[in-house]
Amino acid sequence: MKFAFLILLFLSISITSCKKNSLAIDTSNEKPLNTRLAVNTNLNNDLLLKLVNDVRKAGCKCGSSIMPSVAPLAWNNLLAAAALAHSKDMNANNYFSHTSLDGKNAGMRITAAGYQWTTYGENIAAGQPNEQAVFDAWINSEGHCKNIMNANFKEMAVAKDGRYWTQEFAAK
Repeated sequence: MKFAFLILLFLSISITSCKKNSLAIDTSNEKPLNTRLAVNTNLNNDLLLKLVNDVRKAGCKCGSSIMPSVAPLAWNNLLAAAALAHSKDMNANNYFSHTSLDGKNAGMRITAAGYQWTTYGENIAAGQPNEQAVFDAWINSEGHCKNIMNANFKEMAVAKDGRYWTQEFAAK
């Protein structure tokens, strides 16, 4: 009986040790870091990305410039962090500018968020009540529209704090 118990115990240990470690993490399908970081941008990210990509797909007129169709942008949470930080700073310090009160520009803010860019752009707005209104304001402004239609940009994000909106564009 003791012998049977020892064999059963041995088999149990052998079977257990051959099982795949349940704590192992399979990262083969894991999303890149920028899509795993949750950033509460205080808005509907999917709607803004759709609005931007719909106009990029169709092409449009920015002021007097005809802008052809360009590739869609991807959402990037590092850019969202930079956008949110700038919107929060403008809201907390009651100013409206691409240059923060400490002298930082969008490129510096994007770098500080951890995004290693080769090109970047920024749109800001103040007072629009929702995503459609801010998008309409940007698309109806020649410079902002040209940022939206810039084929060099591959990723974007938008964030809002209080009445201040920031849209960041970049490519690696």
